[in-house]
Amino acid sequence: MKITLITPTPPDINAFGARILSSVLKNEGWKTQLIFLPGGIEHLRSDSSYVYQYPEKTLQQIGDICADTDLIAFSVMSLYFDRAAQISRYLRERFTTPIIWGGVHPTYRPEHSLEYADIICVGEGEFPIRELTRRMSAGDKRRDIPGCWFKTDGEILKNKPAPIIQNLDELPFVDYDIADHFVFQWRTGDVVRIDEKTMKEQFLKLPYFHDTHRIAYRTMTSRGCPHKCSYCASSATMQLRRRSVANVMLELEDILRRFPYIELISFFDDTFFAAPVEYFEEFRDQYKKRIGLPFHAQCSPTTLTEKKLTLLLDAGLYYTEMGIQTGSDRIKKMYRRMDSNEKMIEAASLLNKYRSQMLVPDYHVILDNPWETKEDVQDTLRLLLSLPGKFRLQISSLVFFPGTELNDRARREGLLKDELKEVCRKPFTHPKGTYLNYLIFLSGFPAVPRWLLRLLSREGFVKVFHSQEPSPVYHVLVGLTNRTRLVLKGVKAVLTGDIGRIINYFKLAR
Repeated sequence: MKITLITPTPPDINAFGARILSSVLKNEGWKTQLIFLPGGIEHLRSDSSYVYQYPEKTLQQIGDICADTDLIAFSVMSLYFDRAAQISRYLRERFTTPIIWGGVHPTYRPEHSLEYADIICVGEGEFPIRELTRRMSAGDKRRDIPGCWFKTDGEILKNKPAPIIQNLDELPFVDYDIADHFVFQWRTGDVVRIDEKTMKEQFLKLPYFHDTHRIAYRTMTSRGCPHKCSYCASSATMQLRRRSVANVMLELEDILRRFPYIELISFFDDTFFAAPVEYFEEFRDQYKKRIGLPFHAQCSPTTLTEKKLTLLLDAGLYYTEMGIQTGSDRIKKMYRRMDSNEKMIEAASLLNKYRSQMLVPDYHVILDNPWETKEDVQDTLRLLLSLPGKFRLQISSLVFFPGTELNDRARREGLLKDELKEVCRKPFTHPKGTYLNYLIFLSGFPAVPRWLLRLLSREGFVKVFHSQEPSPVYHVLVGLTNRTRLVLKGVKAVLTGDIGRIINYFKLAR
């Protein structure tokens, strides 16, 4: 028996959930094939009016791959809902094969998801899909499977939740056996079988020292998050659990044997630094001995300590990201992120203290909160201008994701009327074009002097130039600023004779 797992993803094809489910199913004796569909958010328009649609030939190729499948499974994030829906509609018209949806979107919007699937998985999927496929193999048509909802003839059967997996070490490693793996190439619209060359091209390229990029393998050592942020669905409900150091090392050793060209490791946990010091002491010793590659990890002001940082630097940490989100005390309460500005400055000072051993850190900021006032945004800008050392910014536009506290509030207050358009189709990486948003954007460029930004953020300038309504002028300025930065980097590379840097840029841009 065969199952096909289809996963619309961001530009990378890590797809932790689908890959682990594939391994679970293989352990059950199933033959699996995976179809990765990377990309998508970057094609959305700022007014949320654009719906990405796969070309007809892409749908036909996906259908051909699924032709002899006994079950078709989708991993669905809300931001990629349209893609999963389009493919599901096409496959339903062509086949009678049952379709199951799992992931964040069906977990929080089960009835909506059952308009496109026959079965949905609510919560973690390893137990439900294993039980479902065992019953399929045995011809058992009972549908009382914890974690699964079924729709038959318009009737919905809602089963109790499945228990969460407490011991993550019991799970198999992610499936990187590329036999019967396929990937969508958006430039041509073709879905091609992954071979060794294609796989190497699909791995992430993360920044490294001297403005270079290196091939990285991304993994997670935990599930859940210690924070309970009101804008995040996973942190609101997921209990924090952690794999053992020994289990993580075995996975990395296996991957490096399989793909010896990997140069970096990226630990993609919501907050890698949330582990206790004792965990990092063991991690440092084992990682240095058995892996020895530079690695990237995320932290938060609450979880970052000097002891943890020095242990991880000794192990090979070279790059970190940290959530700032806002500098407004009022909005912090709304977000349930109660780190004081003093705490954030303290954490940034600690990263700056060890700047010689790391890349410039990335700080995350959320903009376009409809409850924010002009003064709240100014507080964020003032905080950023107070942080020591150089940094880069990852700026997001607030999205009311299903399952979050802010989604519920926005619905109650009439701020969220069309979830499909205003959430699933929102280009969250493109904040509104306002004056203050542009100043925050500029604060992430070390070349822009802070005295100039402090001058431009004075009340007189803000009164003249800032409006809550976006202006296309600032989107143009963002584009020009990015292009100017690239040109300056190119000029520097030419002057220093670093032509390889320019060549690498065009390789990454292909």
